[in-house]
Amino acid sequence: MSDQIYRKCQKCGTMNLNQDYCVQCGAIVNTTLKRKIEREKLIKKKASLQAQNKKNKVSSFIERSQTHPNVIIRYTAKFLYSIWLLVIAIGSLIAFIIGYIAA
Repeated sequence: MSDQIYRKCQKCGTMNLNQDYCVQCGAIVNTTLKRKIEREKLIKKKASLQAQNKKNKVSSFIERSQTHPNVIIRYTAKFLYSIWLLVIAIGSLIAFIIGYIAA
């Protein structure tokens, strides 16, 4: 088998032999390398967004109230949160049924 790989540059149309970058314009011609670089950029972008992502006050209040040392506050918060989850589940079921009927 031959180890010669010809890749055509998408920008200038030059054929490149065993090159990752175009010899004429310098663009990436190796699609595997291009995808790897794009994937690394995406991972860095997600990591920076997660570092910047802070919980809002409402969600942090709900989490703190569910682990509160006072038993009355803790059980009240858990009760209200479970009711909220039940409302969301019923709403999702209704939306699913309406979507199924409409299709």
